[in-house]
Amino acid sequence: MKNSKNFNLFLMDGEVTGRIKCTLSNWTGIAYKIPRPYLDKCKDRADLKQSGVYFLFGKNDNGDDEVYIGQAGIRKNGEGVLFRVAEHLKDEAYFSDAVMLTTQNNSFGPTEISYLENKFTNMAIDVDRYKVRNGNDPNPGNVTEEKESELEDFIEYSKMVLGVLGYKLFVPILDNKIKSNVKKEPQEEEVLYLSRTSRKSNRLIEGKCKRTSEGFVVLKDSMIEIIDSKSLPKSIKELRDKCRTNNEIIDGKLTKNYLFNSPSYAAMFVLGMSRNGKTDWKNKDGLTLKELEEKEIQ
Repeated sequence: MKNSKNFNLFLMDGEVTGRIKCTLSNWTGIAYKIPRPYLDKCKDRADLKQSGVYFLFGKNDNGDDEVYIGQAGIRKNGEGVLFRVAEHLKDEAYFSDAVMLTTQNNSFGPTEISYLENKFTNMAIDVDRYKVRNGNDPNPGNVTEEKESELEDFIEYSKMVLGVLGYKLFVPILDNKIKSNVKKEPQEEEVLYLSRTSRKSNRLIEGKCKRTSEGFVVLKDSMIEIIDSKSLPKSIKELRDKCRTNNEIIDGKLTKNYLFNSPSYAAMFVLGMSRNGKTDWKNKDGLTLKELEEKEIQ
């Protein structure tokens, strides 16, 4: 099994809603997922008094997933990354969980944590799953090429660790390759199309989407119906309104990729009315999603 990984998750409080410690064979890193109410229970852990980087997860006033990424060195009073996270309890912006990354051998210095903070912040912005609260672009520091190679390995493992802990912060919404069958080689995701002239706005609506392991991604530059139908579910109407407010739909054109849990929600978002996505979405040969799925299970 190529690239398989074995992660060790330790439920420190014996429950999945409590503290989780995550380690990985042949990785010097160590990660802690700590719910906000449990921070005080970690104050005697020596490894959280070390240098490290941290992620504060929550939601903003619009209900969007949000993250703040920071770093912490060892202070004169002997405190480190946990102490820095605890200082954020005074912030106006609320976070529900903290993930802290450090090392089992206390090997991070100021240069290393600055480099990691910079890379993690810019990666999160590029992936665009979470609203990143960092106000300034962190200083990347000045590392040697040998140290950079070592830190890039740490970053690759950290990306997987965050995903295992439930945060797809660094997982692109679209991947160029997707496995359609475990016995086959990965193949390119098939583009599905939806095209019609709207009677409401008299505009040509042309949507494109791709199926992924998470759902259906309506692709950037898809043309979106600008008028909502009365049959449109409230949740989709609110999402369309939010997209227009955030300039994610401009003049009927989608400016970013958007992930939906079902093909029907994806179709309703594009057409502004209640729809059946299994019959509306078609491939380049005109086969509906329903027909494609029936062929795949034969």
